[in-house]
Amino acid sequence: MTNRLPFQPYTAPEHQPFYFAGSTKKAALLVHGFPGTPLEMRATAKILHELGYTVRGILLPGFGMEIETLPERKAADWLQAITNALAELRREHTALLLVGNSMGSALSLAAAAQNPPDKLILYSPFWRIPGILWAALPLIQKILPEIKPLKILRPDYQNPQFRQGLTEFLPGTDIDSPQIRAAVEDFAIPISLFGEIRQAGQMGYRAIPQQKAPTLIMQGLKDDLVRPALTRQIVKRFTVPINYVEFPQGAHNLYDPNEPSWAQIEQTIREFIT
Repeated sequence: MTNRLPFQPYTAPEHQPFYFAGSTKKAALLVHGFPGTPLEMRATAKILHELGYTVRGILLPGFGMEIETLPERKAADWLQAITNALAELRREHTALLLVGNSMGSALSLAAAAQNPPDKLILYSPFWRIPGILWAALPLIQKILPEIKPLKILRPDYQNPQFRQGLTEFLPGTDIDSPQIRAAVEDFAIPISLFGEIRQAGQMGYRAIPQQKAPTLIMQGLKDDLVRPALTRQIVKRFTVPINYVEFPQGAHNLYDPNEPSWAQIEQTIREFIT
């Protein structure tokens, strides 16, 4: 990301922010994760809109088509974007629901401590990654300014899940082109960006005891990114009763209508809302 990309990522309209006016005075703000876009929140928005909510999905600063600017962004910028959007919705609506996914869940917790919603829904709430490397990030970034993750990971371009993600990142691009693959693998990410992600997780974790709104937390037991054991730890930090639901077949993408647990997830959301 410190180098310019030879293509424009996230150009499909589904990645853009959205706003759908509802039939009631209730509103919902939906916050995507890292390195996502509003696309991942659209299926949830559809459920809420059917229930009468005005729904708004924001694009956090530096994401989507702005991804080349992401190294310049701070966790505080992402948090400010959420609190500003909450304040705007609050001015015109009597009830406010905040929905976050992964890193967006952490930021939503931090935002809810500043501008409390009436209800809170968290998908796969990120707050840390286990291991000594995560704790040592402040030191590592002084030694290693940037990494090229796909060059290190050597992704399987035949893996359907990876291909789908890459196609969403580069709609209309030939992902089998050697030139495109070389450019993707040369994509450099500054270590300082991981420091901002770490900061977002810490802000959310510290804000948990301040939460007062009825809260629904959903966690997949097959999630390799946000581990169930870590989510159970943050559940214990709440000082008010919450709804915590685990999905045995769920992975990290619980928000995806193609996820095997989606029917149960949709039912859980509807029951919580109504």
